[in-house]
Amino acid sequence: MCEVTHIRYVHYLTHPDFGEEALGVGCVCAENMEQDYVRPRERERDLRNAAARKRRWLTRNWRVSASGNDFVNTDGTNIVVFKRSNGTWSTRITDRFSGAKKYSRRTYATQDAAKLKAFDALIFLKMRGWGAPV
Repeated sequence: MCEVTHIRYVHYLTHPDFGEEALGVGCVCAENMEQDYVRPRERERDLRNAAARKRRWLTRNWRVSASGNDFVNTDGTNIVVFKRSNGTWSTRITDRFSGAKKYSRRTYATQDAAKLKAFDALIFLKMRGWGAPV
């Protein structure tokens, strides 16, 4: 908004008086505009942590299941990456507490691409209460 600094982690804010278009601002501006000096920093910390976890995601200790599929158990979930009959890759995420399962809708050309999309799905599902209880 002030165009004074480069913003690495953008906070998109909307207000009913200013239409539906979101305004992209940095953490300090978000704090001032929201009049909340805790939540914007928490959001940014969570985003930074997720970005760091994603950078390390492929180097995790992925184990191999009895059926030959790579899997990892994390955050109360079981994530499996498997090859389909057509040569593409898919994922399955299982909530280890409820047993609920989600399969990837898309297929991916490589195993690593499927693993990275599984990470994105994990973050999305965790925001909706999947996995380890907080």
